Amino acid sequence: MVRVGALFWRERLFLGLLRRPNSLRDLLTGYVVPVLGVYLFWLYCNKFLEMSISYLSTMARDITIAGTQMNTSYYPMERLAPIVGGVILLCFLLVQNEIPAFLRGLRRRDPKVFSECSSSIFAILCFVLSYFLLTSVLELSPGAQVPFFFFGGAIVAGVLLLQDNLGEILSWSNIRSFRPTRENLGAVISVGSIVLFAVLTLNISMIPAISQDIPQFLSAIILITVLYWYWRISQEGMKPAIQAKRTAALAYLALLPFILYLLLRVLYLQHDPNPVMQNRWAVNFDFMDKVNTFKINPWPMEVVANMDARWLFLKAAIINSVRVTLLSIVLCVILGTIVGVTRLSSNKLASTMATVYVEVFRNLPLAVLLFLISTQFGLQAPLFIEETFLFGGAVFFSNQGIWFVTVGSYPVLVMGLVALALLRAGLRHMDRIEPRFIVTPNTLIEHVRRPFSTLGWRVEALAADISLIVAAVVFINYLVPFVSTHGGGTNAALAMVLLVYTLSVTSRVDDDGINSLQIDDSETGLRKRFTIWVAAFSVVAGAVYSIGGLSWPEYLKDWNGDGVIDAPGSWDIAEGTGFEITPFFLAMMLGLTLFTASTVAEIVRGSIQALPRGQVEAAISVGLNPYQRLRLVIMPQALRSMVPLLNNQFMNVWKNSSLAVIVAYSDIFYVVLVMMNNVGKLIPLFLLLLITYQAGSLAISVVMNWYNSRVTSVKI
Repeated sequence: MVRVGALFWRERLFLGLLRRPNSLRDLLTGYVVPVLGVYLFWLYCNKFLEMSISYLSTMARDITIAGTQMNTSYYPMERLAPIVGGVILLCFLLVQNEIPAFLRGLRRRDPKVFSECSSSIFAILCFVLSYFLLTSVLELSPGAQVPFFFFGGAIVAGVLLLQDNLGEILSWSNIRSFRPTRENLGAVISVGSIVLFAVLTLNISMIPAISQDIPQFLSAIILITVLYWYWRISQEGMKPAIQAKRTAALAYLALLPFILYLLLRVLYLQHDPNPVMQNRWAVNFDFMDKVNTFKINPWPMEVVANMDARWLFLKAAIINSVRVTLLSIVLCVILGTIVGVTRLSSNKLASTMATVYVEVFRNLPLAVLLFLISTQFGLQAPLFIEETFLFGGAVFFSNQGIWFVTVGSYPVLVMGLVALALLRAGLRHMDRIEPRFIVTPNTLIEHVRRPFSTLGWRVEALAADISLIVAAVVFINYLVPFVSTHGGGTNAALAMVLLVYTLSVTSRVDDDGINSLQIDDSETGLRKRFTIWVAAFSVVAGAVYSIGGLSWPEYLKDWNGDGVIDAPGSWDIAEGTGFEITPFFLAMMLGLTLFTASTVAEIVRGSIQALPRGQVEAAISVGLNPYQRLRLVIMPQALRSMVPLLNNQFMNVWKNSSLAVIVAYSDIFYVVLVMMNNVGKLIPLFLLLLITYQAGSLAISVVMNWYNSRVTSVKI
């Protein structure tokens, strides 16, 4: 077999080079591109390994004079070994992919898990042994032995992953009967690579050809290994699972120089000899406890420059980004749905206008759109001293913002909304019918997910709805102090957990068939519901107005209260009157809404057009009008394909809010950018920015995935 493989390799590699190419394409694909690819890969490995070894040698060099460390870049081996070795171990475990099976075996208390996951256990034991040897036993030279130990160990890990025979080697039966023969050549290579690595590590200084040029030696090993296994994977008819694992191992080995370079570069910059670079890259957040020196948009939380810590400014910035994102998402869905449906209208004027809107705003860069909106608002809006009131004083409009009349007492407004929610729960309870099936909880987890199951099918759903309303009120009660003051984070987090739990309870009630409703879609039933809701809204609005009243924007010329009209530059709106929308917030909201709505419109239109024509014809045949066809037949089915695409767009809205720097709106990126310029902390602030945007994207994705599971589930 080995001889046949050798003959094949010789025929393919050497004799093939002597054949005359039939065309220029054959010359490029068969000769030039492979040779150029091999050469570039060699340069890549050699360059990154050379820089990585230089960093590692510098950080491992202990220069202690009179008890003082003279090497500012020095890392003790107790810190260096777990970081570099931990990254190599993590890559090994990810490629081997035995951790899930290991955890499942531990839960089941199955002793076979140790034999099935022996490769990962062996890697972990090697990591522990290496840490012990490096920190307590061995004193490796930083110039040659330390780099060869880490980089050579990483290459050996790649070879073992490619061989994929550690489990067989480590079995007790194979250990007892192991003989280096041609049949177990793979085991010989695996064991031999480990032994050779250990021998070379301890005696590397005695081999000048290797110790003086370690990058080229390791690059040659990586190149030969990658080429050989690339040929084997492309030629052998191995099982798909084995091929996938070895492909992942090959990718790890090919990316190894860059991975280690990136890691060592970051570690080196933490202790860079240049104090400016060290200040940028040192990962510590002590500077966030100090006071900030610049102002931020005041709403919704008052943060004062030169008094409050930077953590509070970051909190206010996150709130600013969240509120502009959520409002833009709501508005772009409404506008995009209207425009998308309008594009399908038979009215040529309406469809043409919708098409023009989509093509204009979809092809316009968001940065340009934000710049146009901000500049035009400032140029066209009246000056503050011009006293521009609209709708009898309900709106005050100027170049400094817009003030709206608002509710005088927000607790009264919340009470009114709670009353409407209870009305909805009561109406749903009256329409509830006995379900065709009921899933009875049996385990503790099922009882936790359905805590009201003992009340019976008629009361359980009502109790779930009421618990959701109570949880929402509790969440709002703790969210307001968190948003408007400096504290309340723990209480708001616990209230959010309670809200999420009640949502899961309500969802489980729906899934288990308890929420079966008899909905009357007749003209009489719709008229009845419309009358009830109009009356309820009128009563609630009247109660809110009579108890809490309205807060009108109060324009002040006598700001000091001394009976003398002040200079126009001191005129203002009385604090606590009306609801203010700043020009920065308005520009961001309009820009994000107009830009995203054009894409949402195309998503809506494409999802509707993807429906079979027979669905619309069936709706027409039963006598549904266009509005009923859209609400009852078309949109519910189109949601199944819309929601995943809308998820991407909503995350884009969250990330595109970073362009607020164009309009000077105090969002996360704007505040972090100003902090970077003030304190010079590049990496810590970048990590905060990364974590914040990642958390926001994950939150949006979780909500949309949950909603997608609701709209795509089919119940019979």
